[in-house]
Amino acid sequence: MSKIVVVSDNHGLTKELEEIYHRHKHETEVFLHCGDSEMDENHPILKPFKTVNGNSDDYAFPHEYIIDVDDKRILLIHGHFHSVKYDLHPLHHYAKLRGADIVFFGHTHYPSVDMIDGILFVNPGSILANRGTRGRSYCVVDINGKEVEVTHLDVMTGNLYPVPSE
Repeated sequence: MSKIVVVSDNHGLTKELEEIYHRHKHETEVFLHCGDSEMDENHPILKPFKTVNGNSDDYAFPHEYIIDVDDKRILLIHGHFHSVKYDLHPLHHYAKLRGADIVFFGHTHYPSVDMIDGILFVNPGSILANRGTRGRSYCVVDINGKEVEVTHLDVMTGNLYPVPSE
């Protein structure tokens, strides 16, 4: 069983990113950042995170990561080049080409979980501010064999964050 913490779109906020890391560091194997950190790549709090480049970053980070966790192939990407604000079909097509089982993406500031043709798409929401709903969120993902459980949490409290249904 593996635990992954996924964050996105902190847009320069470091205190909140540090709090999330310290809240989960003892029980988490992988920390992922979906981009728009607006931070220097050498900032100490980013060291535990695999971080991709977002549209507000300065290209210090890679465009994407492919990570294998347990038996799941994960695509970590910001999503701005795949029009994720409008629909997931371009990203779905790209995820199929990359052989992804799970896609973590940001950019929309909208927490979501969608399954399309057997590929799980997860947006943790934004550490700065979510759109379409109040608050700020990130997510914790538990992988246990074929089972994947996604839980969105409130940035400030660590309590359950309700994800709006479509």
